[in-house]
Amino acid sequence: MLHQIRTLHRADLLEIRLDALEEPKVAPFLDVASPPLLFTFRALGEGGLRDVPLETRLNLLREAAKGGAFAVDLELASGEEAILGLRHHCEKTKLLLSFHDFRETPPLERLQGLVQEMKRLGADWGKVVTMARDTSEALEVLRLIPWARRELGFPLTAFAMGPQGKFSRVVCLLLGAPLTYAAPPGGKAAAPGQISGDKLRQVLEILDT
Repeated sequence: MLHQIRTLHRADLLEIRLDALEEPKVAPFLDVASPPLLFTFRALGEGGLRDVPLETRLNLLREAAKGGAFAVDLELASGEEAILGLRHHCEKTKLLLSFHDFRETPPLERLQGLVQEMKRLGADWGKVVTMARDTSEALEVLRLIPWARRELGFPLTAFAMGPQGKFSRVVCLLLGAPLTYAAPPGGKAAAPGQISGDKLRQVLEILDT
């Protein structure tokens, strides 16, 4: 795993999905200088790969934050107490608060409320990901990015999953999202519609010419 990370030198940021590891550990990754690391232990209800108690997941994220990781990701649904407790340990680490809906795209007003809550709880940036049944739903999610920047001064990554939302994983960057997500070369997609990092870079290079 560590050797694979060191070969991903073209990545701007690498997410460590602790829920995907047989024995989740933070310490072995903290010596990796490049690329910067985002630690995530995704909850089962939001796409995680195992059912693990919140406190167990928080312990690992706190360890990452105390160890100086670039960022940690916690679901907004974890609750205010858990979020503020983790925020306390993020002196040099950015806190990403996230929301994932693998079934549908909720109304825009509800999603805006979730983003406002992320900001209120002290997130450095937010992430909203939903399942799109058609392209219009993906476009609704993308509307959150300029809205959050204009109304809240809050950096937000927002896109839609599934075949109908694949384009939004690229377009979100054009709208000002601080990052998007891609699969490593030869790696398995972590969510429906996720494209490889190589393909994402090719598309961005074409758009930049």
